[in-house]
Amino acid sequence: MERKKKILVGGIYHESHSFSNVPTDLESFKKVLFLPGRDSIEQLRGSMSEMNGFILGSEKFDLELIPTLWAWTVSSGPVMKNALDHMLAVVRESIENSEELDGVLFALHGAMVAENSLDGDGYILSKLREFVGEGIPIAVTIDLHANISPLMVEKADIIVGYDTYPHIDQIERGQEAAELLVRTINGEIDPVMAIVKPPMVIVPNMQLTDAEPMKGMIELAHQIEKDPAVLSVTASCGFSYADVPEIGPTGLVLTNGKAELAERYAKQVSDRFWVSRESFIPKMLSVAEAVEASIRSRVHPVILADTGDNIGAGTPGDSTFILQELLIQKAEGAVVIIADAESAKTAIEAADSGESVKLRIGGKTDEYHGEPVELVCHVESVTDGIFRNVGPMRDGIIENMGATAVVSSGGIKIVLTEIKMPPWNLEQLRSVGIDPTKEKIIALKSAVAFRAAYEPIAGSIIEVNSPGLSAADLSQFQFNNIEHPIFPLDEMDIDADQT
Repeated sequence: MERKKKILVGGIYHESHSFSNVPTDLESFKKVLFLPGRDSIEQLRGSMSEMNGFILGSEKFDLELIPTLWAWTVSSGPVMKNALDHMLAVVRESIENSEELDGVLFALHGAMVAENSLDGDGYILSKLREFVGEGIPIAVTIDLHANISPLMVEKADIIVGYDTYPHIDQIERGQEAAELLVRTINGEIDPVMAIVKPPMVIVPNMQLTDAEPMKGMIELAHQIEKDPAVLSVTASCGFSYADVPEIGPTGLVLTNGKAELAERYAKQVSDRFWVSRESFIPKMLSVAEAVEASIRSRVHPVILADTGDNIGAGTPGDSTFILQELLIQKAEGAVVIIADAESAKTAIEAADSGESVKLRIGGKTDEYHGEPVELVCHVESVTDGIFRNVGPMRDGIIENMGATAVVSSGGIKIVLTEIKMPPWNLEQLRSVGIDPTKEKIIALKSAVAFRAAYEPIAGSIIEVNSPGLSAADLSQFQFNNIEHPIFPLDEMDIDADQT
């Protein structure tokens, strides 16, 4: 009887904001999602994750998975060296304890910046290649926001990127990577990759794949995949807040042994990004205009997307600009979520007394997100901040906002969380006793990811041109490592072939 193929499996996943003053240490991962060994398989089985895709692939192809580590945390500053070294040591130990390996399945983000290297994911892949040797094929999945580097392509045999934002295809991409890996091991295919990058950056709120211009980009990728010689196509948008040479979108094409074809198709994807560059410039309302429009709206709930404080892009989640404007314009029936451990603790301590409490809410992390708002609040409820996602994004995964209090003042409910949490699931509000379908206005610190949960219930959605570390205006940041000229930061000859 032929033995099962042994496949190393795991993931180290982080989207790093170069301009955040909050470094990402090991505890940052352990507080959110840090699953060593068998825990990574058992706890993620059935979830909306690449790991579940790897598991389903292993069942289909009768593979034996050798678990290493699954580590993820919310986007923040660059990953500290000791944190990444520790996680890689866990992976290496699993490899050393395995008698033999046939391949590697690994989940990366593609926009990690680390103290070890500006190209954190390329660094991880270099270490994986060092650990397993040259003869073992490595297949990885990456996020749609990946800043794909030549080093990543050099060290991996197979790279498969998401097709969706909001991200709802992790399982499918995990299965795709597993199938391509098995076919490679069996000698059925000879994977060859090529990447081409246009000189441009795209902010997150213009990366929605259900709308143009990204809808057309994904359709082009799928059209190219109809060529029998093409194994996979990724149209990655990049992450615009990582100060790295590889910043920006990428056309990545994987073919069966045809390098020239891969290069030609990758250039076709890159050219489409470049031709569409003006369409990737956002047009949004100011904070005051957006709040005024939400108050006037006759359909509810109105979702105010606080794009400048997009937690998923590495911001602190404590911006106060929209809260201030809601108070100024005397909005009624509004909900705002703010990460503020100090205020959450103070509110929780005051909850038992039934007395009102004076709080200084938000604006405590840096100079980008406004000043603290001083309010006298009533404490509505207190919870442990733990909830399980239900729905198309991260279904089944348990989240932890830390100690959480809901307070109210001036007709506004403020959810104060100890730990910042992207608003990608309705259970976040339901878990603290708020029914999002019954609120008039909900301010969410997100650019696009919230849509998977909130679009089906929204009366309307207003993208807000708010200040912050994820603001659409990239000129506020001092980039030191990107190559110039680059659109839209620099004046460029738009008629020239830039790719």
